[in-house]
Amino acid sequence: MASILLLRLTSFLLLAFPVLINAVNIVGSIKPNNILPSLNLIPPSTTLSLSGANLADSRTSRVYTSGTFRFQDVKPGSYLLEVNCKTHLFPSLRVDVSSDGLVEVYGTFRGNEWDNKGERKPHPIDISAVKGSDFYIVREGFNPMKLLSNPMILIAIVAIGGMTLMPKMVENMDPETRAEFEKQQQNSVLSGSQNNPLQNFDMAGYLAGSSSKGQPKSGNGSKRK
Repeated sequence: MASILLLRLTSFLLLAFPVLINAVNIVGSIKPNNILPSLNLIPPSTTLSLSGANLADSRTSRVYTSGTFRFQDVKPGSYLLEVNCKTHLFPSLRVDVSSDGLVEVYGTFRGNEWDNKGERKPHPIDISAVKGSDFYIVREGFNPMKLLSNPMILIAIVAIGGMTLMPKMVENMDPETRAEFEKQQQNSVLSGSQNNPLQNFDMAGYLAGSSSKGQPKSGNGSKRK
């Protein structure tokens, strides 16, 4: 009888031992610093997420008044610990839980290869803010130098300058050069008007269909001589 009870007790302990090993708690706290002087500045909506490869093992923890947080019954595996806060940014941490209940914490960041472990951190975890969150972009004031760097503005300035300086340059020319310049200007204007095929184009008549009047029709409807 005693041997039967001992066998049952041994079987129970063997079955319960993995459950006890898997029941690992990850604890830590948010520490104030010069960026976050007081924990009262943390919004009530601040949470911590522990994300694993299996979505069923991922979980979320609230931050207590004292700044502590707790994840209960974490299964063995590798997890990413992040603080979700609207006002401050916190570093990301990698948390590895082994099958024998050992918890290892390393520094990491988004985009880092998972096999590349960072600096080793202690457990329980102490985490502090690294930067304040800036959601608003300060509007820049008027800067004339940036306005002048626009190519369209530069082209307009050069064109206006040319139109302003050209009459003065013509007035300072000697009579022969001025007469030759005016003659070239008149010839270029006349040649441009003569060589322009769209000058005498009747757009209204073309759209009304009058351009086809007066032209002999070809095809089956034309008269034979």
